[in-house]
Amino acid sequence: MIISSNSVTIELHNYPKQLSFVKDSLEGIVIKFKNYFEIKEIFSEISFISKEQIKEINKKFRNIDKATNVLTFPSQELKGMTNNCHGEILICMEVLEQESIDQDKKIENHFFHLLIHSFLHLLGYMHDKEDDAILMESREIEFLANIGVDNPYK
Repeated sequence: MIISSNSVTIELHNYPKQLSFVKDSLEGIVIKFKNYFEIKEIFSEISFISKEQIKEINKKFRNIDKATNVLTFPSQELKGMTNNCHGEILICMEVLEQESIDQDKKIENHFFHLLIHSFLHLLGYMHDKEDDAILMESREIEFLANIGVDNPYK
């Protein structure tokens, strides 16, 4: 599946059936994100991969030997903020689903949170330091509220 319009190109690979009901709203949310953060261009590949695959990639690139919900890889080395949102996002549907259940969240809201979180990483937002985490989370919470998604950190 490809989303393409007004400086936005997103290629989705292995899009899961569990999220088929949000397919139609996805393009609108991405365009709202672009406008809200005044982004010049979004070009991203989003792949849905297995728990085993994401665990292997997490180990290779982050030296963390466990599965995670999402990994984000900017197209270029970021040295601060940018107004281009370019890169690759890997999402593990198995982890996303389990977290949705464990945290009593709607699956679509958790998906949108992970997507926005990843897009912010592609723009240069980080959460390694406490101040950076506070800034990133506040931007996530602001935007998610704008699209009707509750604060994911509650």
